[in-house]
Amino acid sequence: MNAAHLHIILVHLPIVLVPTATILLAFALLRKQSTVATVALVLFVGSSLGAIPAFLIGEEAEEIVEHLPGVSEDTIEEHEEAADVAFWLTLFVGGGSAGALLIRRRSPRLAHATLKALVVAGAVSSGTLSYTAYQGVKIRHPEAYDTAASSAHGDEEAHDHE
Repeated sequence: MNAAHLHIILVHLPIVLVPTATILLAFALLRKQSTVATVALVLFVGSSLGAIPAFLIGEEAEEIVEHLPGVSEDTIEEHEEAADVAFWLTLFVGGGSAGALLIRRRSPRLAHATLKALVVAGAVSSGTLSYTAYQGVKIRHPEAYDTAASSAHGDEEAHDHE
């Protein structure tokens, strides 16, 4: 297993955990479920911890794929720029969640306000993670996003069979 493979595996932690935790936390606030809120906060912390090695190994993964045929430096750069934003937002949500876990018993009102803010921050982080993943897929999987090329290729095949 090389750095590119490991990067692809590790990035799935925040991509899956942040939206999951966001939904759980919103549910916990609506239903006043303290245990579910705790689970969501722990998932946010875990996602931020998982994002660190995924982000750090990204440069090494870039070194592996940047010279492969069909890989565009511009596409890698777009993914890298999106990853910078997503990484820091994910760390912010994880840090805020760790803080919320620490202050929940001492200051319930502040904790409740923090949880509401974390739902919003989690939704924003989910969006940036999703966009970053989309940019990453474009590095080696053009068939996943280039519908114009796919449909044009399909049209050519249809004409060849006539």
